[in-house]
Amino acid sequence: MSNLRSKRTWLIAVSLLAIGVSTYLTITNFFFGVTSSGLIQNKLNQHMQLSNIYYIVLYLHIATGIIALLIGWLQFIESFRKRAIGFHRIIGKIYSVCILFSGISGLFIAFKATGGWISTLAFLLLSLLWIYTIIKGYRAIVVNRDQRSHQKWMLRNYALTFAAVTLRIYLPICMLLFGFEMFELYYRAIAWLCWIPNLIIAEWIIRRTAHRLS
Repeated sequence: MSNLRSKRTWLIAVSLLAIGVSTYLTITNFFFGVTSSGLIQNKLNQHMQLSNIYYIVLYLHIATGIIALLIGWLQFIESFRKRAIGFHRIIGKIYSVCILFSGISGLFIAFKATGGWISTLAFLLLSLLWIYTIIKGYRAIVVNRDQRSHQKWMLRNYALTFAAVTLRIYLPICMLLFGFEMFELYYRAIAWLCWIPNLIIAEWIIRRTAHRLS
């Protein structure tokens, strides 16, 4: 009972954060425009050249990422999977396509990441792992019919998707603690911290669940 309650608590927290950040990203990027973003302003202030293609790819990355973040957590509701398996599969396909588009576009925009090559490397690895885990998750269920393996890979994948949330948790905290003068310095650290701990937590959940089932 306590495990079930804990799982529900975590799922509620994840869903609220996902919805909140998705709403924030939609308003800031599609109502006010990406150029109003602090990160874009920082690039422009550094006289970074951003082409029209960059902005198109950035919008694609953000739009598909928002959809993935917004619907991904639904896949972890066990009762939802059992009662509406058809809907679960439809959402899964939409989610997978969004991850592929957002991941591939993420590879492109990573080369213009704030913080230079350290941030670029972090976001390149994030995008590559994002694409890799969604392919593994898809193959596990479609090709191998391995539901348990599928669930593990999808948990890892959504942990990476959730980097959109954790990045926006760390940023304001660091701004309050260190101000704006050290922005690029702590942004380099955030580029790694926004997804590596998420992946570690996902692995911990997978191992804990496997141990409980064994």
